[in-house]
Amino acid sequence: MRVFDNGCFYTVKISCREVEDFKTRWPCSGLPSRSVRFQFSKRNGDLVDLHPSTLDGSAALALSQDAQAYSRQRLRGAAP
Repeated sequence: MRVFDNGCFYTVKISCREVEDFKTRWPCSGLPSRSVRFQFSKRNGDLVDLHPSTLDGSAALALSQDAQAYSRQRLRGAAP
Protein backbone atom coordinates (compact mmCIF):
# COMPACT_ATOMS: atom_id res chain seq x y z
CA MET A 1 0.00 0.00 0.00
CA ARG A 2 1.06 3.55 -0.64
CA VAL A 3 -0.30 6.59 1.17
CA PHE A 4 -0.46 10.06 -0.37
CA ASP A 5 -1.12 13.19 1.69
CA ASN A 6 -3.48 15.40 -0.31
CA GLY A 7 -3.93 18.26 2.15
CA CYS A 8 -7.36 17.82 3.73
CA PHE A 9 -7.62 14.31 2.27
CA TYR A 10 -5.34 11.30 2.05
CA THR A 11 -5.29 8.62 -0.60
CA VAL A 12 -4.35 4.97 -0.21
CA LYS A 13 -3.42 3.02 -3.32
CA ILE A 14 -3.47 -0.76 -3.07
CA SER A 15 -1.55 -2.63 -5.75
CA CYS A 16 -2.99 -5.45 -7.81
CA ARG A 17 -0.76 -7.92 -5.95
CA GLU A 18 -2.02 -6.65 -2.59
CA VAL A 19 -5.62 -6.96 -3.76
CA GLU A 20 -4.91 -10.54 -4.86
CA ASP A 21 -3.37 -11.28 -1.44
CA PHE A 22 -6.45 -9.83 0.24
CA LYS A 23 -8.71 -11.96 -1.97
CA THR A 24 -7.10 -15.12 -0.60
CA ARG A 25 -8.75 -14.20 2.71
CA TRP A 26 -12.04 -13.27 0.95
CA PRO A 27 -12.23 -15.86 -1.87
CA CYS A 28 -15.75 -14.94 -3.05
CA SER A 29 -15.27 -11.21 -2.60
CA GLY A 30 -16.00 -10.12 -6.14
CA LEU A 31 -13.13 -7.63 -5.94
CA PRO A 32 -11.46 -6.89 -9.27
CA SER A 33 -8.00 -8.23 -10.06
CA ARG A 34 -6.53 -4.74 -10.32
CA SER A 35 -5.23 -1.97 -8.11
CA VAL A 36 -7.76 0.02 -6.11
CA ARG A 37 -7.67 3.45 -4.53
CA PHE A 38 -9.48 4.89 -1.52
CA GLN A 39 -9.55 8.54 -0.49
CA PHE A 40 -10.41 9.60 3.05
CA SER A 41 -11.09 12.88 4.82
CA LYS A 42 -8.36 13.78 7.31
CA ARG A 43 -10.86 15.61 9.48
CA ASN A 44 -13.10 12.66 10.32
CA GLY A 45 -11.81 9.64 8.37
CA ASP A 46 -14.85 9.41 6.11
CA LEU A 47 -14.42 7.67 2.78
CA VAL A 48 -14.85 10.38 0.14
CA ASP A 49 -13.82 8.58 -3.07
CA LEU A 50 -12.85 5.18 -4.40
CA HIS A 51 -11.66 3.73 -7.66
CA PRO A 52 -12.96 1.69 -9.31
CA SER A 53 -16.25 3.25 -8.31
CA THR A 54 -18.05 -0.08 -8.69
CA LEU A 55 -16.49 -1.55 -5.52
CA ASP A 56 -19.22 -2.71 -3.19
CA GLY A 57 -19.89 -5.23 -0.47
CA SER A 58 -18.38 -6.42 2.77
CA ALA A 59 -15.01 -7.34 1.23
CA ALA A 60 -14.64 -3.82 -0.22
CA LEU A 61 -15.54 -2.39 3.19
CA ALA A 62 -12.96 -4.61 4.90
CA LEU A 63 -10.30 -3.63 2.35
CA SER A 64 -11.07 0.06 2.88
CA GLN A 65 -10.78 -0.40 6.64
CA ASP A 66 -7.41 -2.12 6.20
CA ALA A 67 -6.31 0.79 3.99
CA GLN A 68 -7.49 3.33 6.54
CA ALA A 69 -5.71 1.58 9.44
CA TYR A 70 -2.49 1.33 7.40
CA SER A 71 -2.64 5.00 6.42
CA ARG A 72 -3.17 6.15 10.00
CA GLN A 73 0.04 4.40 11.02
CA ARG A 74 1.97 5.85 8.08
CA LEU A 75 0.66 9.39 8.50
CA ARG A 76 1.23 9.32 12.25
CA GLY A 77 4.81 8.14 11.69
CA ALA A 78 5.44 11.05 9.29
CA ALA A 79 4.27 13.70 11.74
CA PRO A 80 6.99 15.76 13.46
